[in-house]
Amino acid sequence: MLPGRILTLFYTPDHSDVMLEDRYANAPWLLNIYKEKLLEPGWAGELDAAELEYIRSELRKSPSLRRRWGFRPSAKRLPEKRIRYAAMYGVSGRGAGFSFARQRENTAAHS
Repeated sequence: MLPGRILTLFYTPDHSDVMLEDRYANAPWLLNIYKEKLLEPGWAGELDAAELEYIRSELRKSPSLRRRWGFRPSAKRLPEKRIRYAAMYGVSGRGAGFSFARQRENTAAHS
């Protein structure tokens, strides 16, 4: 995909508790694009169970991906709440030093 281009999805998947592969069985080319985009912090928005599990499994495999998502590369614990927050709002810091303090500030301001 070229920089500056916006990906438009013309296929709306069923968001039930099925694996991503099953959800996109009729559009395997779209599955590859979707999996790649899901791994960008801030792109996915609100995650369903299958998306969360896919992101978590990829984070477990890759220290560099954990760093991009605001975790330390050596992190063993990947809390669901932090993954969901990064998927929704992105990560504003660089590298493993990123703090989720903004999350606490934002949730306190909305209470």
